[in-house]
Amino acid sequence: MPDAPRSGDAASRATPQPATFDAHAGTSTGGAVAGTGVRLALAYVALFFLAGVQLPYWPVWLASTGVSAVQVGVLLGVGTWARLVAPVLGSWADRSARARALLLAAGVGVLACYLAFDATLGFATLLALSLALGLAGAPITPLLDGIAVHAAAAGRIDYGRVRLWGSAAFIAAAVFGGRMLEGRAPAIVLTTLQASAAVLLVALLFVHAPPPSPSPAPTPWRAVLRQPGLLRLLGAVACLHGSHAVLYGFGTAHWREVGLDDTTIGALWGVGVLAEVVLFALGGPVVRRCGAGGLLVIAGAGATVRWTATAVLQSVAPLLAISVLHAASFAAMHLGAISWIRDHVPRDRVHRSVALYGAVSSGIALGVSMPLAGVLYERIGAHAWFAMAALATVGLLLAWRVHVGPTRRATA
Repeated sequence: MPDAPRSGDAASRATPQPATFDAHAGTSTGGAVAGTGVRLALAYVALFFLAGVQLPYWPVWLASTGVSAVQVGVLLGVGTWARLVAPVLGSWADRSARARALLLAAGVGVLACYLAFDATLGFATLLALSLALGLAGAPITPLLDGIAVHAAAAGRIDYGRVRLWGSAAFIAAAVFGGRMLEGRAPAIVLTTLQASAAVLLVALLFVHAPPPSPSPAPTPWRAVLRQPGLLRLLGAVACLHGSHAVLYGFGTAHWREVGLDDTTIGALWGVGVLAEVVLFALGGPVVRRCGAGGLLVIAGAGATVRWTATAVLQSVAPLLAISVLHAASFAAMHLGAISWIRDHVPRDRVHRSVALYGAVSSGIALGVSMPLAGVLYERIGAHAWFAMAALATVGLLLAWRVHVGPTRRATA
C-alpha cells in the first residue's frame, strides 16, 4: 500500500513521504485522529451489521420466494459480478475529490434496491434487482477500505483495530438474525435489511475522504497491473475467497438440513466472526510476525481444513470449534491482502488496487463460484464442501508463491 509510515504494522520498513489524511481539513491533532477512527468504525459497524444479516439469511429469503437452489446461486452470483465496476470507480476516486459523494450515492442506491424487493414478481425481477443491488453496493467496501488504508498509512489509525468493529457488528447481526428468524416468516429478513440500509446511509454521511492524489495524470491501469506480485496476490485471493461460496450461499440451508435450529446457526456465524475480530485486534503484531504472504498461506491452510471438516460434521460442539477457522480462511486472507497493498502499492494507486482486490475476490471469484455452488449443492448436497476444499488448496499453493516470490515495496 502507500508509502508512508504506519501505525501498528510493518511501518518501519518504508520511509517515503507520509500521506496526508484528515477528517478536519488536514489538522493533525489527537482529536482529529480519534475522529477519523470513530467515523470509519461507525461506518464499518453499519456496513457489516447489514452484511451480518444479508450473508447468512438473504438466501433464506430468496428461497422463500419459490426459486430453486440453482437459481439462488445465480441470484447471489450476479450481484457479485456487479462488483467488477469497483476498479473503475476506484480509479476515479484516486484522482478526484468525489469519493464521499460516490459513497453517499451508493448508500442511497442500496436502500432503494432493498425497498424495491417488496414488489418482486418472479425470478426475472429478482435477477434485475440483484444486479442493481450489486452495482449500488459495489463501491462501498473498497472505498471505505481505501480511505482506511490512507489513514493507516498516515499513522492515524490501526486498520485492523478499526475494521474489527465491523466484524463485531457482523457477529451481533448474525446472532440477532438467528433469533429473529426462529419461528418467524422469512419476510422479517427483508424488513431488517431495509432498516439496516437506512442506518448505513446515515453512517456514511459522517465519513470524510482523503484529498485527491497530487499526481497530475492517473497511472495507467496497465502500470497498476504490472505492480510486481499483484497478479499473484489476486490469483490467491480469488481462490481463497471463492472457496467460501457454499458457506455464503448454502451454509444456513445445510445446517438446517442437519437439524440445527436458527439460533444455533446464528451462533455458528457469530463464533466464526468473533475469531475474525480477535485476529483484527491483534492485526499489527500478527502482520509483523507473519508478513502479508504468511497470512495468505495461513488462510489457504485454514480454509482447506475448514471446508473438509464442515462436510462431515453435524454436531454443534465440533461445528462451533471449526467455525473458529474463519479467522484463518477469511480474516487472515483479508488482512494479508490489505497489508500487501499497503506495503507494495504507491499512494496514487491505492484505491484502484483495493478496488481491484475486491472486484477479483468478491466479484469474479464469487461470481463464478456462487452459481457453481448452487449446482453442486442441489446435486450432491454436503459433498459440495469438498469442492470448496479443493479450491482452497489451489489458493494455498498460490499464496505460497506470494509469500516466497520477489516483490518490490512502494516508492512513490
